[in-house]
Amino acid sequence: MSIRIYCMDLRERFERYFLIYQGIREKTRIPLKGLGKNLGLSGRGRTTSTVSRHLMKMYELQITFKPNLILRGFENSFVTAYFLRAVSKKDVSSLFTVLKDDPRISYAIFLSGAYDFFVTSREHCIDFQDGLSVVKKSLMYTPVYTVPYGWDKEMRECLISVANADLEKGLLDRELEDFLPWNEIDWHIFHSMRFNARKQFTDVGRETGVSSDTVKRRFYENVLPYCNVANYFFPKGYDHYSRSFVILHSDYEKGLVNALSKLPCTSYVYPLEDELALILFHEGINDVVTTFLKLEEAGFIEDHLLLTPAWHWWF
Repeated sequence: MSIRIYCMDLRERFERYFLIYQGIREKTRIPLKGLGKNLGLSGRGRTTSTVSRHLMKMYELQITFKPNLILRGFENSFVTAYFLRAVSKKDVSSLFTVLKDDPRISYAIFLSGAYDFFVTSREHCIDFQDGLSVVKKSLMYTPVYTVPYGWDKEMRECLISVANADLEKGLLDRELEDFLPWNEIDWHIFHSMRFNARKQFTDVGRETGVSSDTVKRRFYENVLPYCNVANYFFPKGYDHYSRSFVILHSDYEKGLVNALSKLPCTSYVYPLEDELALILFHEGINDVVTTFLKLEEAGFIEDHLLLTPAWHWWF
């Protein structure tokens, strides 16, 4: 009986965690007091500290992270993805160190497989150092971060559900917006808040040298309207899961992204010009291999390449 009560309490706690994640996903800068009220966590005997305590625990366990600002693609500011290979396998680790120290690179993944590195940059033609060759490059459109509605289910059960899904046909949107009208202050605010869209405006003001009122006004009027906000949920903690990097061609991209929402964890979806790149979190590579083989056999994907990220780095 006590074990059953413990499991019920544990499920209720993680349901509360998911609701807090959802509340922040739907309204990025919602005050904790308002979030608590929406979730029924305020009132007699409960205070703002109740929600704060839960959120701090989620950060501590890496169940979620602070929401990130993701700048969408514009004609005058967009991201290019590069697939790189090391000329000599002896230099792979040192080359990754060079890449992660390169200010032109915004994201880098150290891969094991057909490519050695996947990197992104807002520079469209990078002359990489000797020892690195560009195998292919592509414009990268606005990423998608799925909402994991299967957070309370086992990973294998969810992957089976994805493998057996009847996917909707259709491609993700691939359009650049007309123009990004940012000035230097807007870029400073973006970079200050990029990894925490809930950051205090007074802290941003100190970093950027403008008043907190100016930061607040420019954030809501100039910065946020041109960004998407990425939120993440990993019920067993981010470091618990293995990761796979999948490159695929499909006429059923929309259906696949919807199916990935059946998983317990957030998935990262990077639309490239002619293909999709995915980062999937899982608990067993065999289950991932089986899932994509079944999707290919069913005709929902034309082909896929499965790689293992050895390390990745955000800048």
